[in-house]
Amino acid sequence: MAQTTRTFIAIPLPDAISDRLTRFQGRLAPQAPLVRWNSTPPFHITLSFLGDVPYVDLNAVCGAAAEAARTVRRFELTVSGLGAFPNLTRPRVLWAGLEGPGLEPLADLHRAVAAALDKVGCVPDDDRFSPHVTLGRIKPARGATHPDNLAAIVARHQTWTAGAFTVAEVVAFSSTFTPESPDGPAYAPLARAPLASARSRDDDLTT
Repeated sequence: MAQTTRTFIAIPLPDAISDRLTRFQGRLAPQAPLVRWNSTPPFHITLSFLGDVPYVDLNAVCGAAAEAARTVRRFELTVSGLGAFPNLTRPRVLWAGLEGPGLEPLADLHRAVAAALDKVGCVPDDDRFSPHVTLGRIKPARGATHPDNLAAIVARHQTWTAGAFTVAEVVAFSSTFTPESPDGPAYAPLARAPLASARSRDDDLTT
């Protein structure tokens, strides 16, 4: 049987934004005791989750990430607001939202990653894209349909923000469960791929 590793391509958030998200989790935790908070660094925006990828295909996945990154210029996003998937009636994931003019190039980057992966024969587990940063996962107690007051908590934090940051790279990550990480998987970067700067992108278009 071929050896595999769970793999995804994502945008890692900078330390300053991650620190604010961690503090935000701490503020929310007493209000939402049913949430299992994500404590595995780095916080990130998943562009494509590939599931178990054979080791022999990892170079192709990393190459696809690099190819996609070269087609999109750096852009800015703001981490802002709070929400839940699939909805507030039966929530399973609590997330921080994203906003700003960078949402359009973010969608372009997602499409570029999907197209590059398709070229090398790697099909994502799910090709839907809802930009967000996962804060925690919710497992309701037996008989409960949703955590108490979650809708009110979300409503109170619609204007909360962790600030803006520049998206400068995408990273192919492996995700591994180990005895040393009982609270979640350990993420390890397989390859980093810088986005195009304005100058490098213009150079590409004129050559």
